[in-house]
Amino acid sequence: MTDDRRKRSRVPVHFQVSILAEEAVCQVETINLSLTGLLCVTTPRFQNNTPCKIQIRLNDTVTINLTGQILRIHGNETAISFTSMDEESFFHLRRIMELNAGDADKIDREMAVPAFK
Repeated sequence: MTDDRRKRSRVPVHFQVSILAEEAVCQVETINLSLTGLLCVTTPRFQNNTPCKIQIRLNDTVTINLTGQILRIHGNETAISFTSMDEESFFHLRRIMELNAGDADKIDREMAVPAFK
């Protein structure tokens, strides 16, 4: 998919992330992050369309909790689409995007356009 077809910005951030899929927990590192998903480096092989839970621990007291689905796997990279998140997780995710996008107003403008049809 080309960048111009994407409705949400991606930012190159590196977080250690826990992914629970098929009753196994894997620790991975993000390559990039958006309000609708993430791309990460994975050693274990996931299966396309597998539901998963994602945890991004920001510090000892703040964790972003997301529900997602494995979107695609290519080599050692896995793309995950977010399917739901709680309000607090959305707040923290949006703040990460604003701080790393280079243009915080761009994230606000993107919020005015639906991400999904």
